Amino acid sequence: MNTGNKHSRQLKGQRMFSPLGSMETMRVIRRPWWRRAKKANKNEGGSTPFYGIWDAVARFAAEIRTSDFMAEMIRRRDAYGSQGVMGALDCATLYALTRWRRPAVVVESGGFVGMSSAFILKSLVDEGLTTAKLYSIEWSEDCEQGALIPDELRSQFVPMRGKVEDLVRSDELPSSIDMFLHDSSHSYRHMLWEFRQFWPRLRDGGLLVSHDVQMNAAFPEFLTKTYAHDKKTGRRDPQRTSHYEWGRWGYIGFAIKKQID
Repeated sequence: MNTGNKHSRQLKGQRMFSPLGSMETMRVIRRPWWRRAKKANKNEGGSTPFYGIWDAVARFAAEIRTSDFMAEMIRRRDAYGSQGVMGALDCATLYALTRWRRPAVVVESGGFVGMSSAFILKSLVDEGLTTAKLYSIEWSEDCEQGALIPDELRSQFVPMRGKVEDLVRSDELPSSIDMFLHDSSHSYRHMLWEFRQFWPRLRDGGLLVSHDVQMNAAFPEFLTKTYAHDKKTGRRDPQRTSHYEWGRWGYIGFAIKKQID
């Protein structure tokens, strides 16, 4: 179950998206991520090959922010009670990241009443990913798991009740996934544990996403461990660094995994 209030105001982070007011002029990058990476590595030397993600994700986020779906979900959230539920900005970011990655298998911890789940599921539908599945973990017996999810989105929703630690040990979760969202207990120790557990399950190009990254140092500390640096220049060594790109918008942090052989 989520702990603490979910906020929707935007904070400054290591990487910020372009202002939403200019999103209508942006073009979505539709090429697969691996083609973008190959071209960028060839033509841009040591530059990050995933710059295209920012324009694409920002456009998707702006699109959902002004949609009827967002208005309906805010209405549902407010009627249910907003305590412990993800805010509008973070929902838009999550939706946009999911649309950009187009995952077939998603796992989230702390699914709670389904605000985050609804936006993940909506993105799968909007991308035409009819066989994709969202495995949503919730421990608390005191909440109605997935209560906010619209009926038309439930066919791809797989609720799982129990502690994430127990589900990991029992091998009830998919061993290979495209995206993981942490939104359960936001203690330093538990966040770091989840990152370490689910990072190896992510395929090359998979997304590790975390809500409430501001609550402690777990996310930046974990991210630091994915870096490798060139001894001569002190800059990131792209061959040995195990992420392609990372960023933060609002209270959402994410990293794109690079598989190191």
